[in-house]
Amino acid sequence: MRAPQRAPAAILFATLLVASGCQSDESEGDSTAVEQEEPLTIVTEEGPVKATVTLSPATPRLGDSLLLTLTVTAEASVAVEMPAFGDALGRFAIIDFTPREEVASDGASTASQRYTLEAPLSGRHRIPRLRIEYTDERGGVAEAQTRELLTEELPFTIESVLPDGTVVDTLLPMRAPLEEPGPGVAFWGTGTAIGVAGLAALGIWLWSRRRAMTTLRERETAFERAMQRLERLELQGVPDDAAAGPWYVELSDIVRRYIEERLAVRAPELTTEEFLREAGRNVEFSRSHRDLLADFLARCDQVKFAAHRPGAEESRKALEAARRFLAETRDAVAAPSPEQAVAA
Repeated sequence: MRAPQRAPAAILFATLLVASGCQSDESEGDSTAVEQEEPLTIVTEEGPVKATVTLSPATPRLGDSLLLTLTVTAEASVAVEMPAFGDALGRFAIIDFTPREEVASDGASTASQRYTLEAPLSGRHRIPRLRIEYTDERGGVAEAQTRELLTEELPFTIESVLPDGTVVDTLLPMRAPLEEPGPGVAFWGTGTAIGVAGLAALGIWLWSRRRAMTTLRERETAFERAMQRLERLELQGVPDDAAAGPWYVELSDIVRRYIEERLAVRAPELTTEEFLREAGRNVEFSRSHRDLLADFLARCDQVKFAAHRPGAEESRKALEAARRFLAETRDAVAAPSPEQAVAA
């Protein structure tokens, strides 16, 4: 008589197993759908260069890592200069960075920069416009032109981790008063405080050392990148009258970009006068370096804007002035400001 009573229980157990299996399949399907979510993408194209910016996930929540990828493809005989590390991304914390460059058999190139970012707040954000410089040498070295391509802004929204409608300004009840610790507890509490203070001091020292090493690497990278561009320009030889304008545009841009990267001055649209004033606010370069820079940029402006046609010797001197400025400021160390000197 007991067997018929067990049958309904067995049927109920089997039904629960089937239901849980269905729910598992559905959750796996949802997870797969999230993983296959298309990233946000924006494409900017100009002449022989095409830039693609992607951001994933497309609907991030606060605390999610953001994967930003800039991919630039260029036709053969087109040299591409990618943005400097972290250029215009200062509002985000950079967790990881991976650059890559490939050249196909036909000479076409593909360069990419992959960032892993973290945003500090939820709400509306945007990936700012990124600047790519390229030199088009398809018509020959004498007709080479250096131009820039600016990507479009990429807006996106980071959702809050709090459920919709959650009230965050509700006050919690007052906690009960703490009991006064005994002598032994006070001793251990003092020792713990000293230990925490020591660890904090060690952490600050390690952070300062790491920051100094990062600054040194960025300085070396800026110098090496500028010297590579200078060597490529030197291989073209001194320009004739027809090519003097583009040649001096490239020469002055090498020095300006180097200063932008060294001093974190982001000012491509400033005039020479404004640029010198902005760079002069930083005390890393000496007075003689600033005078050399002012004279160099003034000579370049005469060719670019005043229709001056320099001779071969003058162009060689301009090239040597640029090389001298890079070499002398490579290991320049920031001098103390007047306020710091008075305090000392």
